[in-house]
Amino acid sequence: MSKFKKKSSKSNRKSNNSKLEEDLAYKTVRLTAFLSGLFLFISLLFNTQIITIFMIENSVWIYIDIILKIMVILLFFLFSVISIGNYKELTGKPLDFKILLLLFLLSLLQAFRNSLVFGFTFLGLLVIIAYFYFVQE
Repeated sequence: MSKFKKKSSKSNRKSNNSKLEEDLAYKTVRLTAFLSGLFLFISLLFNTQIITIFMIENSVWIYIDIILKIMVILLFFLFSVISIGNYKELTGKPLDFKILLLLFLLSLLQAFRNSLVFGFTFLGLLVIIAYFYFVQE
C-alpha cells in the first residue's frame, strides 16, 4: 500500500478547467484594456483636432463628425469599465466608485472642446452607468 494517494482524474480536470477559465479571463482583460487604450488614442486625435476627418462645411458631415467623436469616447468608457471590472472580479474586489468617477471625468475631459460632443457624451455616459447599475441587480 502506498503512502501517497493518487489524485482522482475528476479533481485534476476541474483544476485544469478552472486554470483555463482564469487564463481566458485574463486574456479578455488584456484585450478590453487594449481596445480601451486604442479608443482613447483615437479620441484624443479627433477631439483635440490633431486629425480632422471632414474639412467640408456641410452640416451633414459636421453631424457625422460629432457622432463619431461621441461614439469613440463612449466606446473608450465602455471598454475601460469592462476591463477594470473584470480585473477587479478576478482579484476578488468590487469596482470602486472612485475609479468609475475617474473614468467618467476622463471621458468628459476628452469632449470639452465641443459643447455638442460634451453634452451628448454626458448623456451617453449616464445611460451606460445606468445600464450597468440595473444589470448588476
